[in-house]
Amino acid sequence: MTKQGNATELSTLADVGLLHHVINFSREAVVVLSEDSLVIVELNQKSCQVLGYSREELLGKEISLIECSLQDVFFWDDMQQTSDRTGNRIADSEWLTKDGVVIPMEKRVSFFGTDARGFWIIHAEDITARIRVNQEQIHLASQLQSSLEATAEGILSVDLRGNVININHRFISMWHLTDQVLIGRHLDLIVSSIISQSVNGSVVATSLERVNAEPDVETADQVALLDGRYVDVVSKPEYYRDQLIGRVISVRDITAMKQVEHNLKEMRDLAELANQEKSKMLDAVRLSESRLRRLVNASLVGIIEGSGQGHLIEANQVLLTLLGYDRVTLERGQLNLFSMMLEASHAVCHAAFHEIDVGYQATPFESTLICADGSLVSVMIGLARLEGTEHGWVGFVLDLTEQKKADKIKSEFIAVVSHELRTPLTSIRGALGLLEHSIGKDLPPKLMQLLKIAHKNSQRLGALVNDLLDIEKLVSGKMSISSDRVDLVALAQQAMEFNSAYAQQFDVRYYIEDHPKSAWVICDADRVMQVFANLLSNAAKFSHPSGMVAIRILDRDDMFRVEIEDHGQGIPSHFHDQIFSKFAQADGGNTRKQGGTGLGLNISKTFIEKMGGQIGFESREGEGSVFWFTLTAAVRRLDER
Repeated sequence: MTKQGNATELSTLADVGLLHHVINFSREAVVVLSEDSLVIVELNQKSCQVLGYSREELLGKEISLIECSLQDVFFWDDMQQTSDRTGNRIADSEWLTKDGVVIPMEKRVSFFGTDARGFWIIHAEDITARIRVNQEQIHLASQLQSSLEATAEGILSVDLRGNVININHRFISMWHLTDQVLIGRHLDLIVSSIISQSVNGSVVATSLERVNAEPDVETADQVALLDGRYVDVVSKPEYYRDQLIGRVISVRDITAMKQVEHNLKEMRDLAELANQEKSKMLDAVRLSESRLRRLVNASLVGIIEGSGQGHLIEANQVLLTLLGYDRVTLERGQLNLFSMMLEASHAVCHAAFHEIDVGYQATPFESTLICADGSLVSVMIGLARLEGTEHGWVGFVLDLTEQKKADKIKSEFIAVVSHELRTPLTSIRGALGLLEHSIGKDLPPKLMQLLKIAHKNSQRLGALVNDLLDIEKLVSGKMSISSDRVDLVALAQQAMEFNSAYAQQFDVRYYIEDHPKSAWVICDADRVMQVFANLLSNAAKFSHPSGMVAIRILDRDDMFRVEIEDHGQGIPSHFHDQIFSKFAQADGGNTRKQGGTGLGLNISKTFIEKMGGQIGFESREGEGSVFWFTLTAAVRRLDER
């Protein structure tokens, strides 16, 4: 349609000037369309500004040029088919600018017509800012709801009439609110549900009554629930621009806090009880300490307490008297175990301190201490780690002066008696042997039997005297042990020959079972022969008649091991720990019957250990025994390899 046609159409309007005035001075975009063709017949300057077109570019164009939404097409179809054209229709629309930008618009469409023609008048408003504000409000509402859901508390907000404005899921789950209560969305329904689940629900009702009377008041209640939980319920008024608009109720589950509080009370009660017990224990400790101090001071043994390597902290009066020191010197920290000890004992004392560092208790050792006046006293010292300290220790000091005197007297007595017995005993044993083998055949049987018994007893007495002398030498340190290069195989064969006559008395034979060609060791040949004699004689005595005793020599690289095995009665298990003790007798009656002093194994053990070897046994009662000892192998020569 041309511009002239448009003017012609407008001339049919009752008041063309009024229409132009309304259109041009409207704050909204105004577009006039023909009823049937939806062609733009008029528009104001605001419309041109929004769309970026000139008025001439839009007149005579269909509305579809600027409306780009599918819903606009449906809108106009519906408008053209509607018979009732009174009133306004409001709808959202999208306008496309000349630059291709889509602008959200809200259009309000009304119909104006005459008998000749009809027109659609569009009042449109750019709602971009409104949409942005709505989106921001939606975003803020979403953030608010997320914050409510993320909080550890249950939140409920209501208006002044008690209608629920907002509620988070934690509040719903804490009170197990039903759908029926939630649909009602009123504070009274929720409070009724809370009271029904509470042990002390009356406090909630009381607070609600107070809120109704004083809308500005804040309340805080602690509610115990029937299921064992505890919650804090806090109610605060909500304001908007200083105007009261409602109330916010927050609920926090304090069950864990209550449990901690309960535990703390229990712990406090236990602490008070423990404190009472501690007071009783301290009183008992003081009493015990007093008694212990009296016992320590009354002890016949010197008792010391120290720290580090030898520093003395405490000592009883027995030790101070023994060494001639006063307590003032002790309390000044001027006493040290090493400074009171001869230098020869320092090494063994250091070893004892190392033992208590590892095992809390050291093997007792003999030492010589220097008294305050310079005199010497022989003592036995035992050290142990003091419990509950890092470097503390206690020591027990036994005065050996009287014991040393007694040992000396005993040793001298044994030496004198043994030497005094040896000479006449040798004569008696020789005479009895001569009588038995020379004129014994001419004597009556009973007299001959008495002669044999006397000869055997003289031999046993001689063995006892020799053993006593060996023991005395070992104890006094007078026993000399040589270190020679000896062939252990030759020594074993020689020992078997020397002791075979003894074994024949018990109808027992010795034989060498396993051995290398030679077994050179470092030892004292005479002492090893004594060991062989003791072990072979024992094996023969406790074997069954017609028994065999095996001798084995085994190569163990840097050691040689000798084993002597019998198949006799064995050693009782209860006697295993005593087998190498002095005067040890597994069965006194049987041992006496077989003969023996009970010193042989003890002497053998001492000899072997002094030569750097070890000795031991394995035995089963009724099956026999294996006694063994080891000696250090000598350097092998080329012809011995």
